[in-house]
Amino acid sequence: MVSGEGSVILTEALVFVGILIITYIGIIHKDFDKVMAAALGGLFSIIVGSIVGIPLIGETSHEGLLRVHDLMILAVILGNLLMVEVATEVGLFQYISIKLLKQTKGDPVRLFWLLGALTMGLSAVVNTISAILVVGALTFVICEELGYDPWPYLIMEIVVTNTGGLTTLISSPTNLIIGVQFGIGYMKFLSVALIAGIPMFFLVMFMFRKMLTLESNLNEEVRQQKIEAFDEWSVVKDKKAFYKTAVVFTLSMISFIISDFIGIDLAVLAIGGALFMVLAAGTTLDQMLPRVDWSLLTFFQGLFIIIAALDEVGVMKALANALTKVLGDKTWLAGVMVLWFSGIISGILDNIVLAAALAPVLKDATAATGLNPDVIAWALIFGTNLGGGFTPIGAPPVVLGLSLYYKKTGKKVGWIEFFKLAGTVTLVRMVYSTIFLIIYALIIS
Repeated sequence: MVSGEGSVILTEALVFVGILIITYIGIIHKDFDKVMAAALGGLFSIIVGSIVGIPLIGETSHEGLLRVHDLMILAVILGNLLMVEVATEVGLFQYISIKLLKQTKGDPVRLFWLLGALTMGLSAVVNTISAILVVGALTFVICEELGYDPWPYLIMEIVVTNTGGLTTLISSPTNLIIGVQFGIGYMKFLSVALIAGIPMFFLVMFMFRKMLTLESNLNEEVRQQKIEAFDEWSVVKDKKAFYKTAVVFTLSMISFIISDFIGIDLAVLAIGGALFMVLAAGTTLDQMLPRVDWSLLTFFQGLFIIIAALDEVGVMKALANALTKVLGDKTWLAGVMVLWFSGIISGILDNIVLAAALAPVLKDATAATGLNPDVIAWALIFGTNLGGGFTPIGAPPVVLGLSLYYKKTGKKVGWIEFFKLAGTVTLVRMVYSTIFLIIYALIIS
């Protein structure tokens, strides 16, 4: 037993580790609200922190339990969620979806590729959760009208969200957590992600195309008539507000891309874009703010406080020191280890929790070992995004997509069935990502 001050620090560390473990048990327990678990974990961390002298707000951005970079992440997520709600309110995403749908003329192969591209696009510019909700709902409407089996389309969309989630800094919560921690800007993230993500998208689509059934209880002429009957303007309440909101949304996306060049933080651009979209839509914050998923923000904040507490008592530094011995001094090999470890664990545990816990530890480990932080960051980004496709509980879009399928059809998808389909494709994507990561490490080293 360490005595004196060391024993106090050790005791504090054990208490906060205990809070983390209990919190995570609550998060993964099927009968307990994971948001409540994170919130309670954050609350107890604040209480214990105040007892042992850890301030809620420190004198610098790296002290205390409420840290600047964590608050900036929350601001970006809040702005993005608000923009999505406003765009949905004016019918922007629904309009685009129906407009593109009509180009397929009911052909199942065209429909398959279009829904895949739509899922990829929405996952990239909005977020993966919104993408599966919008495209998934549209898929069931279309398949019911045209007499197609929705399962091949939906399972493809579930997997594509993980690929689309890699594309931009804001498309996946794990991207934002890791990107902010490692200082990766929007444009830099986008340039690397597109090179990796576009071939991966086609890989997924080609692997799933064999599942597609070309049979329908309707002939081609009737299918075309039903597709033409869809009216894209039926989802738009106010055309003037629609056009103004579309312009603001487009400008907001452009501002994200050039944020590194104009020197304005993503958090400012996200909140600013959301506020201007509310104005353009002719609505009010009183109407739109209650629609925001505050539970998601609460979940993040609880996790951030717990991780900050662990950092304050030296647990994160101890983990970083341990990792330096495991990772070694070869960047490409360390990257492959991080990629597969985070990928496999993300299939079992919540990938957001894993990203929040590992990002600061790996950042410290790279600083201590001299490993290239870009390679390690991308290894963690690939792993936490793709690993969620191994199991039915690995990522929020997967859970939501399968839940939607159950509600519409009454059919449950088991772990074995899911792994045979999505898990196998995820394994191939992990191998592809490994090759890409090794090449990337050798190029930038």
